[in-house]
Amino acid sequence: MDDFRPPSFDSGKKPVLNESLRATLLQLDNENRMNGIIDLISGLDGARNDFESALWAAYAFNNLDTYESYLEAEKWLKGVETDGAHSGIWHYRYSIALAYQGKFGEALAASEKGTQVEPLYPWGWLQLARMQYHAGRIADARYSVAVGLKLAPGDYEFLTLKDAIENGADSDSVLGHFISVSDDTGSARSQRMARLTHEKRQYESKQARKTLIGRLNRYHLEKAFSKIVDEIMAVPEAERGYELTVRLARAFNNLGDYAQAALTLKSVESQGENDPGWHFHLGAACYYLGKKTQAKTEFERVLELDPEDGDAWQYLDWCCQATGENSPLLAAGQLPAPASGPSPAPRETETPELYSEAELAAVESYITDAFGEYDFIFHELFSPDIHVDIAIINPSKRRPFYTLVTIGMGAHRMTMPSSLRDKKLDRAEMLICLPSSWDIQNDEEKWYWPLRWLKIMARLPIANHTWLGWGHTVPNDKPFADNTGLSAMMLINPGLFFMDREPVACTLPGGDVVHFYQMVPLFDDELDYKQSHDANKLIALLDEDAIIVDIHRHSVCSFADRKNWAVKPDDIRELLTGWDGPEGCLATDRIMVDGCKVGYMYREEPDDGMPDSGWRFTAGDESADYMTDPDRAGIYALNTVCNVDPDIIPLLHSPYGTAWYRDETGQFRQIPLEPDEKGPLQ
Repeated sequence: MDDFRPPSFDSGKKPVLNESLRATLLQLDNENRMNGIIDLISGLDGARNDFESALWAAYAFNNLDTYESYLEAEKWLKGVETDGAHSGIWHYRYSIALAYQGKFGEALAASEKGTQVEPLYPWGWLQLARMQYHAGRIADARYSVAVGLKLAPGDYEFLTLKDAIENGADSDSVLGHFISVSDDTGSARSQRMARLTHEKRQYESKQARKTLIGRLNRYHLEKAFSKIVDEIMAVPEAERGYELTVRLARAFNNLGDYAQAALTLKSVESQGENDPGWHFHLGAACYYLGKKTQAKTEFERVLELDPEDGDAWQYLDWCCQATGENSPLLAAGQLPAPASGPSPAPRETETPELYSEAELAAVESYITDAFGEYDFIFHELFSPDIHVDIAIINPSKRRPFYTLVTIGMGAHRMTMPSSLRDKKLDRAEMLICLPSSWDIQNDEEKWYWPLRWLKIMARLPIANHTWLGWGHTVPNDKPFADNTGLSAMMLINPGLFFMDREPVACTLPGGDVVHFYQMVPLFDDELDYKQSHDANKLIALLDEDAIIVDIHRHSVCSFADRKNWAVKPDDIRELLTGWDGPEGCLATDRIMVDGCKVGYMYREEPDDGMPDSGWRFTAGDESADYMTDPDRAGIYALNTVCNVDPDIIPLLHSPYGTAWYRDETGQFRQIPLEPDEKGPLQ
C-alpha cells in the first residue's frame, strides 16, 4: 500500500484517521477486503473532506473494478481536490478512475499534472505512460517508462508496459492498474475494458430510468396525469418493465380511464400477484367501473399482503356497504384493525362534504398568507365523506422546512360538546412541519406516515362523531415507522408562523371560523406526561426539534426511563464466571438498546481505586456525534454486556492497552492500541 502521507504534505486539518484505524485499514488491504475498507471509511465522521481517508476510499473503489466503483472513486477524490493539487498519488488515483470511465482526455491531463507536481512518485509515470500510449504518443510513453524505471528499477509493471509498447500492443490492453497477475495480461485488460464499457451503458440506462421516475413523480404531484401517460407510452412496451406499467395504470385511474387501467394491470398480472400496490390499483379501477364485488376481492388481497394499509381498509368497507356483503377481514378478531388509524365510519351517501367556491378561496388565501405559497398539492383520488387535499409548501430562507396543510377537513362541522357549540370550534384543518431533507415524493412508510396521519386526523372526527382541538392527543398502538420511536400526535397552535405578528383567524364568508392546528408527534412517555400534567406543561418542554418533525430527537421527558433494553433486567443470566476484578465498563446504546453485536472493544487502564474494568464497547458504526452524546452510552456491569454479546467473554482477560475489532466474517481480530491513544468512548 502506498504511503498516503508524504512528509511535505500538511492539509492543516485535524486528521480523521488515527494509528489504530490505519492499522485496521492496512490489515483489510492485506486481506484484499476492499468492501471492508469502504465500510470503515464511510462510517467515519468527516471522512469525505479528509485527504487521507479519501485516498483510502478511492484506492478501495478503484480495486473493486466496476464502472460504478470508478465513479465513486472520482467523487471521493473530487471532495479533496484542493488538498490533492500537489499530490502525485491523488492525480494517479484520479487518472485511473477517469480512464476506466472512458474519460481518456481528462485521465491523460491528470497524469501529466501528477508527474509535474510530484515527479519522484514512480507510479504517476506508469499511469502517464499508459495514457500517452493510448493517445498514440508512443515516444512520450517510452520516455515516461524510462523515467519510471529509474525511480523503480526492475519493477514488474514498468517492464510489462515496456514490452507491450515495443510489441505494438492494442491501446486498450495497456490501460488500467495492476489488480492481480492473472488479470495483468493484454487480453484480460482488453476484456476488462469491454466489460466496463458494457457496465457504463447499463449504468447510463439505469440513470436515465431514475431521471424518468423523477419526472413522473413531479407530474403526479402536479396532477399532470396525461404527461405521465405520454412519457411512459413513449417507452417501448418491451422495455417498460413492471414499475412503469403499474405507474401507467395509476395514471389511467387518475384520468378516469378505469377500463384502460385494468387492462394495463392485467398485462403484468403474474408479477403483481404479491404486490399490494398492483391489487390496490386494480381494486380502484374495478370500484369505479361498478365491479364492487371484484374490487372487494382485490382490497382483501391488499390487506392480506399489507394489513396496515389504511386506504385499503376504507375501500373494503365501502365495497361491503355497496354490495351488502361481509368480509372476514372486517370481522372482529380476524386481521388487526389498521394501525394507521380508526376504521371508516358507515356512510349514508357517497357525496362528500365540500367547501363552497367562496369558502375554498378563503381557505386557500389564508394558507398562502399564513404559511406560504404552495407549489404542489397531493390530490385525493376518491372522497366519499370529505375531500382532503394536502398543500405542500416548500422550504424557504425564512422557513427552511416543509409545511404540509390539509384543505378540505373544515368542510365538515365536527360534533361539539354542548358547552362549546357557541365557540365556533367546529371547523378545523391540520398541518405538520417536516425538515427540508424529508423525501416528500417517496411513498415508503418511513417517509409517507406524516401525510397518512394528516388524512387520519382529518377524518377522525367523522369516524368517531367527535371533535379535535388544541391540546388533544391521539395515540397510535406502535411507532409511526420502523425508524422512529414517535407514536402519538398532539395538536397545538401553529405559533411558529406567528412569531412576528398577531395570529389571525381564517374566517369564511358566512362568518364561520376554520382553526388550523399543528400536529406534533410525541413519544409514549411524552403522551403520558401530557395526560398526567397538561398540554401547556408539555408544550413548555418542547423545542424546535419537536415542532419540526425530527425522527431522531430525544424525548423531552426522562430519556433513560424510556430506553427499551435489548436484554431485559429480569432476563440477565450469570455468564461471566471466574472474573476477579472490577466489573464496571462503558457501552453504547447501539449494543445495549439496539442489540447490536460488539464491533470494536478496547481496554484502557482505569484510575486507581475506581470499580472500572477498563473495557469500552462500541458496535463500530456509531458516528462522531453519536459518540459525543452522553445519552447514547452508559456504565454497565461486564456480565450485562456479555448477555447481549457472549462472544466477548474469551477476550475479557486481555491486558490493558488491547483492542479488538470484529471482521466481516464475524471473527474478532486484535489490533494495537497506542500507549497514549484514547479510544472513541470516553
